[in-house]
Amino acid sequence: MLNKIVLFFVFLMGYSGVAQELNANVVINSERIQQSNKQVFTTLQTSIRDFLNNTKFTNLNVKRNELIDCNLLLIVNDYNPNTNAFTGTLQIQSSRPVFNSGYSTTLFNFNDRNISFNYIEFEPLTYSENNIGSELVGLLSFYAHLMIGLDADSFALYGGSTNFQKASNVVSMMQQNGDKGWVMGDQNNRYALINDILSNTYSSYREALYNYHIKGLDLMNSNPEEGKKGIADAINTLANIHKTKPNAFPTRIFFDAKADEIVQVFSAGPTYDKTQLVETLTRINSSNGIKWNRM
Repeated sequence: MLNKIVLFFVFLMGYSGVAQELNANVVINSERIQQSNKQVFTTLQTSIRDFLNNTKFTNLNVKRNELIDCNLLLIVNDYNPNTNAFTGTLQIQSSRPVFNSGYSTTLFNFNDRNISFNYIEFEPLTYSENNIGSELVGLLSFYAHLMIGLDADSFALYGGSTNFQKASNVVSMMQQNGDKGWVMGDQNNRYALINDILSNTYSSYREALYNYHIKGLDLMNSNPEEGKKGIADAINTLANIHKTKPNAFPTRIFFDAKADEIVQVFSAGPTYDKTQLVETLTRINSSNGIKWNRM
């Protein structure tokens, strides 16, 4: 009888809501580090994965099938075992499912080239909203809130505001460290990224993100013509940013995640007049001009 009760509770735990919001896959690449003992990199990989997957960043009751899939690739360029200092780059990618399909669409695809932190092997990584204990915890907390915010924005207009503000709060707390990834001045760092997302100047980015998914991609399976129109309308909304600031950071972030997908959508049926769309895409994102001409 006791065994049946235990199994019953295991079953409930397996299918109930969970506290965390992320389903993170983490890879540490230490090929550039010339040292025989690389156990610290394995430990670091496990610590980052566990921190992201076991930390509760919101008050939401998230079910297992609602977890946000994300991938983090940390390439270590330098490691000093005497000071426990790491430097490198971090590639972050997150996605969300498309309605009524088995397809997942990329929401965020960004390469942070300003990664530096200290980590002692087996050091616990603990999240506190009001007290960021280390550079590494700050870095991971920032991107966790950013990914959760982008996911929420793709389902509800401005739905990610709370988490974007929390990401901004992390930036404010980390600025005292003086690391160039957190401070004003670099137009492509964490400070600039969250500042632009929250700025009214670039609100079209968030509107486009919502319209692209809810009024576009999520309709592709049931009504592809309407879905394509929704995606085109979202791109036209994004073009509003170009009028104010050509090659703006949010515009580049959008197309780093969506360029290949846009080509695939409009290269397939049903037929859609792409003339104006290609012109708009070429004007606001000329770096992908070759792709747009393949549509």
